[in-house]
Amino acid sequence: MMTDAPSDFFAQYRAALANMDKPACVQMVLTAVSDGTTGLVDLYQGVLARALNELSESELGLPDAIWREHVRSEITRTVIECCYPAVVAEEKAREQGRPAMDRTTVTKKRVMIVLPAEEYHELGARMGADFFQLAGFETLFVGANTPAESILNGISHFKPDYVDLHVVNYYNLFKAKDLLSQIQRQYPGVRLLASGGAFSGEAGQLERFGPVCLVRSLADIEALLEETP
Repeated sequence: MMTDAPSDFFAQYRAALANMDKPACVQMVLTAVSDGTTGLVDLYQGVLARALNELSESELGLPDAIWREHVRSEITRTVIECCYPAVVAEEKAREQGRPAMDRTTVTKKRVMIVLPAEEYHELGARMGADFFQLAGFETLFVGANTPAESILNGISHFKPDYVDLHVVNYYNLFKAKDLLSQIQRQYPGVRLLASGGAFSGEAGQLERFGPVCLVRSLADIEALLEETP
């Protein structure tokens, strides 16, 4: 049974990440996931994202802060990718736990997760992609810095029920607003979602972006499954 990550595990992982010890970070997480020390959701939110954010904030303004953050971000990306087999296994376990009728008759909802051009902070979106998969969505993660025309083309190809636009950099909110408007015009049947820190401040107040739903947690994602088509 998966449990919340204990504080000593977080402290050990944070120390390894602070030292930019990639092998230790990967091995520590794989062991914790394998033996049930931590669940995937708490690992992502309460360990990986928390440790990275705390270290970045503690070094803010220092001459070597940027390159250190980049190294730690790459380590975190590797850790997330190493956890993907566990995501698939938990997704299958959740699927088997559903009533047999639901497994055979319910069509999976599709979600496409995108970041606008010049938005490079993709780790939160990458974690979110795994959360969508755990919730039972058919998930397509496009990745960082994607031109608007390519996103629109991808929607035409994938035909998602939802598009989640992830923005961290506040300077990209203008592009986000324009992109959401284009999606709404060209694909009015697609439900628009927003995620990322840029939408949490005053500048990112959702009423400026039209009919958009903010998603910040697995619970928010699971609530989407209750929506009628």
